[in-house]
Amino acid sequence: MIKLEVEKVPASHGWLWVKHGYRLIMRSPLQAFSLAMMFVLGLFVAMLVPLVGVLLAILLMPVLLAGYMRVCRALEFNEAVQPRYIFAGFESRAAQLVAVGGMLLLGMMIISIVITALGGPELKAILSSYQTQQDPTAFIDSLLAPASGLRLVLLSAFALFFLLMLALQFAPMLVFFNQMAPRQALKVSLLASIRNILPFAVYSLIMQLIAFVLSVIPLGLGLIILLPLGLTSMYVAYRDIFSETQIPETDKAAE
Repeated sequence: MIKLEVEKVPASHGWLWVKHGYRLIMRSPLQAFSLAMMFVLGLFVAMLVPLVGVLLAILLMPVLLAGYMRVCRALEFNEAVQPRYIFAGFESRAAQLVAVGGMLLLGMMIISIVITALGGPELKAILSSYQTQQDPTAFIDSLLAPASGLRLVLLSAFALFFLLMLALQFAPMLVFFNQMAPRQALKVSLLASIRNILPFAVYSLIMQLIAFVLSVIPLGLGLIILLPLGLTSMYVAYRDIFSETQIPETDKAAE
């Protein structure tokens, strides 16, 4: 019987995730870059669906993400990368992966309700003003104004959304590769991420620095480099943090 262990890795591993993610890309750069673009294209096409495009993109994001993780696994084991791998999430565990997207959507709705309740009339007035003026700068200035009481609300929103993203980041991989139930996968992803918050802090700083450097490339072409690196490095982080061990026969009997 296979048991999944959650490792606590050193902070320096945040850099190793980026380094080894880059090495995965270099094993087959054309496939790594082109299939990353297909990942984005799939979400973009979903968003074009009238009325429900954004909701559909959120639901399908874990499915397409699982597909790219299948690409990463092929790169890791030096398999020939097949374009159909990007759709692997539709072929295996599709319903469970869509359920992860549904839980993400539900979490975003709950956060919106909580923040609206905390913000009270002041937040409603600012949102109403933004709908009338459509001025993003004025909207942000109103939220951050010294006299505004919404700074704590914004901090709460950021904290809740951050926790939601931690719960999401490994969930598609745990569902797809480890056959976890969606709710369990979100819980395990959150706990593993919090346990490894230091390497994630290092990883985030490095990725932000890389994004800043790539931002000088015109026409947004830096995204073509940053996106596959972000995806492959998250796969490396998953492989680093989660390890599968064989449970001895005596332990099986005890279970």
